[in-house]
Order: sequence, then structure tokens, then C-alpha cells
Amino acid sequence: MGSEPLTIVVVGAGPGGTVMVERLIANAPPGRPLEIHVVDPHPPGGGRTWRRAQSELMWMNSQAVDVSLFTDASVRIDGPIRPGPAIYEWAAEHGHDVTPATFTPRVIQNAYLSWCFAHIVTSAPPEVTVHVHQATAESLTEADGRQRVRLDDGSEPLDADAVLLVQGYLDAAPGGIHRELADFAAAHGLVYIPPNYVADVDLDVIPAGEPMILRGMGLGFIDTMVLLAQGRGGHFEPRPGGGYVYHPSGAEPIMYVGSRRGVPNQSKITYTDLGSPLPAPRYFVPETLTALHDRHGPLDLYRHLWPLIAKELGHFYYHELFTTHPDRVTLPWQDFLHRYDKTAWNADEHFTKPPEGPLQNNDGSPLMTESAPVTEAVVVAEAALVAEAVPNPEDRLDLATLLSPLEGLRFDAPEDLQQWLRSYIITNVARHADPAHSADLALFKGMLVMLGLILDVINRGLLSARSHAEELMEWFQIVFSYYASGPPPQRLLELEALSRAGIVHFLGGGITVTADRESGLFRAHGTQIPGHVEARTLIESRLPTASITRAQDPLLRTLYDSGAITEEILTAQDGTPYPLGRLRVENNRLVNASGKPHPRRFALGHWVGRGFTITGFARPSTNALPFRTADALARQILTELTHPTIPTGSPRSLLVQTIGDPT
Repeated sequence: MGSEPLTIVVVGAGPGGTVMVERLIANAPPGRPLEIHVVDPHPPGGGRTWRRAQSELMWMNSQAVDVSLFTDASVRIDGPIRPGPAIYEWAAEHGHDVTPATFTPRVIQNAYLSWCFAHIVTSAPPEVTVHVHQATAESLTEADGRQRVRLDDGSEPLDADAVLLVQGYLDAAPGGIHRELADFAAAHGLVYIPPNYVADVDLDVIPAGEPMILRGMGLGFIDTMVLLAQGRGGHFEPRPGGGYVYHPSGAEPIMYVGSRRGVPNQSKITYTDLGSPLPAPRYFVPETLTALHDRHGPLDLYRHLWPLIAKELGHFYYHELFTTHPDRVTLPWQDFLHRYDKTAWNADEHFTKPPEGPLQNNDGSPLMTESAPVTEAVVVAEAALVAEAVPNPEDRLDLATLLSPLEGLRFDAPEDLQQWLRSYIITNVARHADPAHSADLALFKGMLVMLGLILDVINRGLLSARSHAEELMEWFQIVFSYYASGPPPQRLLELEALSRAGIVHFLGGGITVTADRESGLFRAHGTQIPGHVEARTLIESRLPTASITRAQDPLLRTLYDSGAITEEILTAQDGTPYPLGRLRVENNRLVNASGKPHPRRFALGHWVGRGFTITGFARPSTNALPFRTADALARQILTELTHPTIPTGSPRSLLVQTIGDPT
């Protein structure tokens, strides 16, 4: 084995980049010097998203018990296990008031991630050297057979054997309807904030006391709400009996908020244990999916897969209800399961329907999808079984209502909607804090299982191009985030208090926002209440959709303009192209405009590839996918650098042999 050092440049020093650095160190070939250069304009560990320089009012939406940057015995990988503390364990030794149940401020998360990076680097063996460059990568070229990365700080370029991009969430210039709204705002002296990361938005430009419109009710909205209320001097006071009273400062704007669904994401479940272990999947399994593909060809997520997913979610939910709360059901679990096996959950508008109204892309344009046929007899049979076995309707899984709570509701006056939503929020928070409803936790854990299985469907090439581009990216990911990635319960109770204080007004679901050229204002209305609201300020409360063609990152922009990278575009059987907006990769390698993968350029992260690319921290003791992905990629890069003749896709046993002892 040669003695010349291997040199790898990692662009991106957030949690994803940190895990990759840790896995590269853990798998470093013995006896061979390894130099790792980490490039990011923000300090390593936290990177941009978790940087120290942001408001302490911005919290994580994960409990401390669910956050670790280290592999553990549960992680099934070929590389070595290198355990370390979860954030709550680290906090106990570093003077922070954090319990396993705490939703920590992001600045504390930054302190943890910064410590993790420093610990990983200082614990590296002597032959591994890590250099940190707090700068922005501007270009990537070839030089003398090596990869050359130029930085914006004027320093000498970095020459490397391989370059790995792990940049996480990136900015994209507004396009489509967002560009039109930005132009309208500029022409009329209005404030328009397109999709963006909240910590990067200048909210000081929003006037106090004026109405404003926020489109979107996910995590970005929660952060914006807090910064425009508590961040402007207001404060919350605990209310006798629960919840909060908000005391305004007078500096707040009046926030009118709506979305496609019209309700905020579900409150995070704050207990952690099921009464019974989650059962293995029973319906959404590889052999069934293969049979479906053999029969139909490329599958549609909503038409072909959602009925199986919905039934599987019901399986997880009812297993917990029947085995942990047998006093609330009328049948033994095995009897119920035997009959449940014979029913089918159908993705029709009467049962497990998609989001209210026509599906839309993130830019508000309509998204067409084919509905599944109605099998009313089967639906009635399933509903009759549940009605017989589960007497209390509150114990039944009603996915249609869960995913579209406002569907079909109309209110004569706006205040009626406000009262309904305040009651909805209080009920949701209370239910998700009550282990008596532990079937909800089984549903949450089941959604995590489904996410991994859908990734397998994508990797097997079973999903149609249209369904992947439209239903997966614009529907299922939103469904998943709505239920499984909601805010801390305290934030929802604060939202309820802001509504009672008249600072937040709900517009409902199916929100439509237009640029009214006659008045020179933004206009918004929902489908549940009459009338509309006009405002001089409009905020799109969400992150920008991945778009390589509109990327503002200088490195990606220069690579795209030169043809060194290209967009992932899926092609349907009839030749219709479906662009995904993300980087095209093959076996983790960047692919150029001619379709050729680069042997020494790799990428991983949110803007990469065609599926769910999950990176960074994860839940301990869950065989976490981010750690498995990072380990496999680190071993792939190191193996190909040390043994360049080994073909791509070599057996895992060969990788173990070439890298070293995996224990």
C-alpha cells in the first residue's frame, strides 16, 4: 500500500458533513496517511442550519433523546462502531439544562454539534489530519489528474484525490409564481419573502400593526410566528388549567396564515415507549410490490402504493391499540387481524383521500394525478370491522380526517374558524402527550418504517416517473412531515394563545394568494370562510424546493454552467420528461451533462439524487439510515482511492477486506 497521503475535500460542515468526516476517519485505511479538508463558511459541526448566530427562540423539533451524531451497537454497517453521547447525555456533563424530553434551542444543538466535530477530529488516529477552511467553495476543476477546489478567501486552492459535496439545504433563486410575486412586490413597494430559511430572513422589514399573509403552516411558519411575536418583545404567561396567555408588545404585525391543509403540523408526541413492539410490515412488503409491478408496470404512489401503505399504517396502529389497550376493543387481536387481512384500504375520495382540492406544486401551479377506482363494498367492509371492534370513534384510525381535518367544513364567520382551530390545537397537543393514545405513537413509528420502504421502492425502480416527480415529492413528503415532523407542543399552545390575542388569524385550507393589480396589494382567502384579506406583506413559510437550474450556491452554479453536473430528470415510458430539480448522481458520483459519472466527485444530501437522502444526526438505537448511508459512502470512496481497479458495486465482503477490520 502506498505511503502518499490520500486527500479528500468535504464541502459542507453541518451534521451531514460531520458524520461523513467521522465515518471517513473510522474507516481510514491502516498505515496510509489521510488528509481531510472541510470547507464551509460557517463553523464546523452546526454548519448553516445549526449555527450559533441565530435567535435562541428557534428550537429543534426533535426531543433531546432523539439526537445523536454517533453510531451505536444497533447500526448494521461494515465499518467500525464509534459510540458517543446523545445530546442529553452530553448536556448533563456540560452544564446545560436538558433532559431527554427537552426540545432544545438550536444554539444548544450548535454547542453539541461543535463539540462532536472537535471530539471526532481530536480522537482521530495520528495518520489522519483534518483541516477546517471557514470559506465558501467557488469552483471545482481538474488539475494534473487531481481535483482542485478554489475558495473565496483567496487562499491556495485545495488539490485532492476526491471531493465530496454534503451541503444540505441550499438557496434557490425564485422561479415561476415566486418570481412573479417578487416582481409585483418590487413594482408596488411591497414586502415579499419567497421560500427561505427563516434564520436568514430580515424580518425587521415587516411593519408593526399591519396585516401580513403567511402561506404555509409547517415548521418555517412556527419559527416566523415566534420571531414576529416573542422576538419583538411580547411574552407568554402560563394560563391556569393549561396553555398560555400572550401579552403583546405592540410591535407585532397581524398575521393571517393558511395553507393547503389549513392546520399546523401535528404536535410532536412527547412520550417515547409503545406498550408492544411494532410488528413487522405485513402488507407493504417486497413480494407484493413486485407482483404489482409485474401486473401494472411502473407504479403510481397514490393509485397503487397508498392503499397498501394506509393498510400497513392501520396494522401498526391497531396492533398497539389491541395489545396495549384491550379494554377498549371487543375482539382479540388475532381475530381482528384475521378479518383485517381480508379487507383493503382504498385511496379514493371517500376514504383515504389526498390533500384537499387539486394537488399543487410548491409554486402553486396545479398538479394532475389520477384517482384510484372506488371499491365501495370493500371500504364498507373495512369500516364495519373497525366499527364493530373499536366502539369509541376516538380510538379509530381515520386517515381521511387526520390528513385533511378541515375537508368539507364551512364556517359562516371567520371567528367560528378561529375557535374551531384553537380547539383543534388544544385537543391535538393533549392527545399527543397522553400514552392512553399510544396507538398514535405506533402510527408515527410506522410512518418512519414506510419512509424506509418507499426508499427501497425507489431504489428498485418500481415507481413511475410521473408519480415520483409529482406524488412523492409534492404529496407524500408533505404528508410525512405533517404527521411525523411537527413542532414542539409548547409552540402549538403558543400559536393558540396568539390566536386568542388577535395576533394570528387562521385563513383555513386551500389557500389562494393572488397579486391584486387594482389595489396593488396581496390578496388571500381560504375555502372554509367567506371573504378575503389584503396585505402589503407576503411570506412563503417554507424552504425553497431543490432546483439545480436556479441554485445560488457558487460551486453548484459554476459546475452546472460548465456542464460538470446536471439535473436528475426521470423519463416516463411515453418519453415525457419529469425534472426533479436535484443533482443527478450514479452510485453517489456526480454525473455531467453528457451522462458520464465522475470517478472522483461524490455527493450526498437533500439536493442530491432521486429519493429521500437523509443525512446528519439520528435517533440512537434505531439502526439509523443516515449512519448506514454515510458509512457505505465513506468505505466506497476510500476503497476506490486505495484500490482504483476495484469495480463499482463490489461485494460488501470485498470492501470489508480492503478497508480493514470492521470491528
